[in-house]
Amino acid sequence: MADEAERGPKDEMDRDAKSPPMRPRPTPRQSLSRFILFFLVILAIYAMFVPGVGQAFGEAIGTVLNPLMGFGGRYPVATLFLAGIFVTTLSTIARHFFTPWIRMARMNHVMSSLRKEQMEAFRKGNLSKVEKLRARQQVAMKEFQDIQTIQFKFMGYTMFFFIIFFTWLRLFVDLTLASQGNLLFAVPWSSSAYFGWTLMFPAWVFVYMLLGIPFGQVVQRILKYLTFRRKLQELGVLTELTPPEDAA
Repeated sequence: MADEAERGPKDEMDRDAKSPPMRPRPTPRQSLSRFILFFLVILAIYAMFVPGVGQAFGEAIGTVLNPLMGFGGRYPVATLFLAGIFVTTLSTIARHFFTPWIRMARMNHVMSSLRKEQMEAFRKGNLSKVEKLRARQQVAMKEFQDIQTIQFKFMGYTMFFFIIFFTWLRLFVDLTLASQGNLLFAVPWSSSAYFGWTLMFPAWVFVYMLLGIPFGQVVQRILKYLTFRRKLQELGVLTELTPPEDAA
């Protein structure tokens, strides 16, 4: 009791300064965003592990996608190609606006520089500098912590739509193509490859990935180029009179 009485306002201020700051309460927009994220993740889990739920969602979007790109099952490779372009384009555009590319580039530059300095100090045996660089690295990771969680949020928001889209593709192959006997397609080494052939994944998944993923990479590079170009123009580094790299 006597010790508590001897503590003055200065001790109270020191204790408050040492205590961790309180986390701000989430805004209504953040709460709604978190609710939507959890709701979509739960729907994705149901669609993935409860066959009836996934099939119901797949048949529902099939009423829209079958007339658009199904072609009545006559051109399955064209359907997979259009499906790959559709999904990769939408996911690439969504990921582009989810991801702060400028801050991510800055984070990669900072972390790469710290790793190089740390390796150089370790090679020279300067352990004190290594410890300082590790501390700086931890500070930098905390500064860019929000960037590291963006990919997980993006996966949570889009996982449900990817699952029901792939469910529709599976129904298209298993029902539409199988009922028509149109499960064979030509590749350079065979004229009668089978869509149902499985090696880790069914053959139609490999066809979808082979046709769709490269297109998504092209779209992503174009969007990143436009984003960085606009940022450089805002900073005054790049103007209309700046010559191209090959002409510089």
